[in-house]
Amino acid sequence: MNYSSNRKNQQRRDQSRLNLYYRVLATIVIVVVLRLVYIQIIVREKYAVLAEKQYLQEVRLDPVRGTIYDRRMRPLAINVPTVSIGVYPQRISNPAATARKLSRILGVSSSTLQAKMRRDRKFGYLVRREARHTGLLVEALGLKGISIIKENGRKYPMGEVGSQILGFMDADGHGISGIEKKLEPLLFGVPGHAVKHKTAVGNQYSFYHPDYPVHQAEPGGHVVLTIDAGIQSIAHRELRRTLQESNADSGVVVVMDPKTGEVLAMASEPGFNPNAYGKFAPSSYRLRAITDQFEAGSTFKLVTMAGLLNEGIYTPQDKIFCENGVWKVMGETIHDVHKYGSLSIHDVIVKSSNIGMAKAIKDQDKGIVYRYARDFGFGTRTGIGLEGEVNGQLRDMAEWSGFTPYAMAFGHEIAVTPIQMANMFCTIANGGILLTPYLVKEIQDAEGHVQERFRPRPVRRVIKVETANILKEMMADVVGEGTARKAQLEGLTVCGKTGTARMVRSGGGGYIKGQYVANFGGFFPKENPDVAIYVMIDNPKGSYMGGDVAAPCFRRIAQQIIYQRGVDVEAEEGKDLDLKFVQEDRRIVPNFVGFNRSAAVQMAGDLKIELAITGRHGVIVEQHPRAGAEISIPATVKLVCKEGPSDEVRHVVPRVTGLPIRNALNVLAAEGITAVVNGSGKVVSQQPPPGRRTNPGDQVLLVCESSVDLRKLLIF
Repeated sequence: MNYSSNRKNQQRRDQSRLNLYYRVLATIVIVVVLRLVYIQIIVREKYAVLAEKQYLQEVRLDPVRGTIYDRRMRPLAINVPTVSIGVYPQRISNPAATARKLSRILGVSSSTLQAKMRRDRKFGYLVRREARHTGLLVEALGLKGISIIKENGRKYPMGEVGSQILGFMDADGHGISGIEKKLEPLLFGVPGHAVKHKTAVGNQYSFYHPDYPVHQAEPGGHVVLTIDAGIQSIAHRELRRTLQESNADSGVVVVMDPKTGEVLAMASEPGFNPNAYGKFAPSSYRLRAITDQFEAGSTFKLVTMAGLLNEGIYTPQDKIFCENGVWKVMGETIHDVHKYGSLSIHDVIVKSSNIGMAKAIKDQDKGIVYRYARDFGFGTRTGIGLEGEVNGQLRDMAEWSGFTPYAMAFGHEIAVTPIQMANMFCTIANGGILLTPYLVKEIQDAEGHVQERFRPRPVRRVIKVETANILKEMMADVVGEGTARKAQLEGLTVCGKTGTARMVRSGGGGYIKGQYVANFGGFFPKENPDVAIYVMIDNPKGSYMGGDVAAPCFRRIAQQIIYQRGVDVEAEEGKDLDLKFVQEDRRIVPNFVGFNRSAAVQMAGDLKIELAITGRHGVIVEQHPRAGAEISIPATVKLVCKEGPSDEVRHVVPRVTGLPIRNALNVLAAEGITAVVNGSGKVVSQQPPPGRRTNPGDQVLLVCESSVDLRKLLIF
């Protein structure tokens, strides 16, 4: 009985446990089903997004940056293929060993590289935009967690020439100074985007997802500057020479076309190389022509004289007594370098008498000095369109002391910039019309079609043509028999004016003892000026007079500009040039190879040489006679113009040894070949050699050397 009862109790307990098991199992199934319904139906979209984030990655496709050209379509800023080396620290088992291996290739200390491999970072860059062969060397190491990313880098073929105008870019490929920054939206283009599918090992290995379209980037537009690369090179070279010879701190040269307001060159020294800007002091990035202000001294006398002549107050023959070199007025003393007695208004400018200019406005409306200074553009930005331009300083007449108009008459108590002074000389040269200086000649789209062409922009007529002609006569005598004899040019009449001023303390508070600004501005030829040059030298040691320091620099630049119109002066050349004028019936054949058809036609037109061109588009790849040959005119030069071929065909490597970098790049581009450049100057060797056929995507290595003796360019 007891046994039967115990057995039944045991069966009931077992059944109870089984029922509980089934109930728990059913509950779990119901919960799972409900959870699946919740996930698959109610919050499906949320989890789908989370899943996509785990295996899909949207990446930005950077556009190809536009090229910057000079006025003759010579490239000043171009794109070159580069690589960046990235790191995924969490995949590196031995950071120290990895850093040691990479250090030898990247030229970066192993401790610096190891610091960039911190475990708390998912990804980081070790170096940016290095040469492609660096990527090949890193790839050969086979290091886990190291990524090689192909990118376009920026190359400036002319190095320091025009560097402050062009500016440079940061590591992410955005312009941060100069034209690169000013026209960043145009040059950069429009980024694209694509979706990549990540593999099990993550970002390091991924591929484009076929279900998502790739939105290609839109390449940037091109910029054509008014700058002439040859003249810009001359300006830099002669400015460096002047700074070295005078042991000066810095200097500026501005070259302009006075008829249009186009800036042909704008050089500031000390300069920097935008290809390695990190090795130079930030002060060298400054475009001093628009950022630096100073008292102009006697060059400003032209402004005062322009007002007095234009108002009909004086004629060139009127006399002024110059107090034998010392004149006290309004509690101040004005001195002349020489003890002049009575001078004509004409000779006040020629001999640069401070007293003569001050006495000329003594009994006149003092507002004349202010009005003409303002009308010539002083005290306000010129509108050249570059960031960093300052106004200078032209105080309102309400802030003047009694001595201010006398001081301003000969260029004191007013702060000017080099570009303002250059524009003042242009205004006199073109007959009295103030123009807005400009640096950008054309804007082109990615295919090279002109989207916008800039024209001269008159601001106002400042003086009458008759007044400008009187000033030209005075300025011609300044160079011919006055203070600027060292600016004379053989066979041409130069109009110019010297200036010397004491250096003003930063923030005011008087002058710095023993420090001066020497400057000279001028233009030529007198009757129909087409070149204006302004030179400013900051703190020359020894002789500090504008006629001794700045005028010789003007002359050397002018001589070479004249010579360049017969021979294309290459920017990398360091040779002493034969500055004799090209005889009327003889010409030296310039180098046409590497230029486009329109630039070649323009060069030939300047020389009055006929061209026979085979081919309608592309760049010049052959010429006969060769560059440097002497010919008698009339003469014909035969050129072969070639377009770039299809990217899908094999190309024959042309011979580019002996050509300057920019010409070599153009010739290779005509063949559809890109290049990697090592060095600067002219091409001394190339790999592969001429005649070799390349596959699509192959590149040519150009090894270049400069003919400039760098020791001659050092400033101590």
